[in-house]
Amino acid sequence: MLVIGGGAAGLSLGRRVAQSRSRRSVLILEGRDDYSDDRTWSFWSDATHDLRHMVRQEWRLWRFDDGASPRDHGVPGQTYQTIRGLDFCNDARHVIERPGSVELQLGVRVSGLRAVHSDACGSRVAVETNAGPLVARHVIDTRPQSGPALLFQCFAGAEVNHGGLLAHPHDVAGLMTRMRADEHGFAFTYVLPFTATTALVEFTRFSRRALSPSQLAQERDAELCALGLGMSRVVREEHGVLPMGSYGDPAAVPAGVVIAGNGGGAIRPSTGYAFMRIQRWALDCASRLARGAAPVGHPRDGVVQRQLDRIFLQVLRETPERTPEYFMALASRVSPERLLRFLTDRATPLDMAALVASLPIVPFLKQLPASGADVAADSSQSGAARSHPVTAARLRVSSAAHAR
Repeated sequence: MLVIGGGAAGLSLGRRVAQSRSRRSVLILEGRDDYSDDRTWSFWSDATHDLRHMVRQEWRLWRFDDGASPRDHGVPGQTYQTIRGLDFCNDARHVIERPGSVELQLGVRVSGLRAVHSDACGSRVAVETNAGPLVARHVIDTRPQSGPALLFQCFAGAEVNHGGLLAHPHDVAGLMTRMRADEHGFAFTYVLPFTATTALVEFTRFSRRALSPSQLAQERDAELCALGLGMSRVVREEHGVLPMGSYGDPAAVPAGVVIAGNGGGAIRPSTGYAFMRIQRWALDCASRLARGAAPVGHPRDGVVQRQLDRIFLQVLRETPERTPEYFMALASRVSPERLLRFLTDRATPLDMAALVASLPIVPFLKQLPASGADVAADSSQSGAARSHPVTAARLRVSSAAHAR
């Protein structure tokens, strides 16, 4: 079996297959020549998960703030946790590189896929790479898939040594702070304070098109200056674009190919979180492979969740000037336990009802008959919307937003 892409999804699957000691031969192809410290993956969890040894920092409280009435949430037994992307990659490589059936090759870029019928056992997938052609029975493609989306969550961040200048409590994760709407749409600041003097500060904007790294960097630098951190020492940088409510053409996928990762439904449309969804998929897929079954993609979200996510994104798209109001309504009128279950794909029908009841009804009723079809033309007007690479540096979402 061939896995295209050695990012969060590809490495997570390879790690799980290696741990299962499956006899299934798995080759992971990654286009990068090496991994760098350019992303952060965050999520909510308890203290029992098996990635615990990689957690860099965790917070018992997380904040929503529109500049007027900050709301801190916390749920007993749950913390907001973050893992450095480089730590995860190194750990996964250590597991994968043990003697076994999983191999990772760096610097190998895939340029084409096509289904071929090669023998009596069935079809195969021909894979064209810069290192030569390959043939596999099954292919899992975890590369970002370009295409239209209801919204793009675009962000640029910097880990800074601010010397204590950041006016944010170091024991609270700032999921959505400084929420505001301007002539360019809705924006907020994501703050992960690692110590009293260091923090990751990310400027985040919801946009109808994918924004360029240079534009995002300019807005990030302006945000750092607004926070009084313009002279802080930058330790590292990260940026990314997360499609929210993206959709593609299933007919374009060759037989024998499974789409996974961000392009295959890993990202929760309304939040942008993906890391723990990827971990659940990797565990399930590796278990199936160990039993001799074919690989599978991410499970589809339930119909109610899909519709609520779609309506919510369409409202944010059509009324960006009111978006701070919507998020603060959720933070103020929905209990932390209910909102966290929604953000982590565990919402009950009562939770869904509470979320709906907390929001102004008229903007949402207007979106009930709408479909995603009308965004295709708008998204296609921007070449960036089709070609800008999706880097899930955080895999989180609007923090309400990240896997950032």
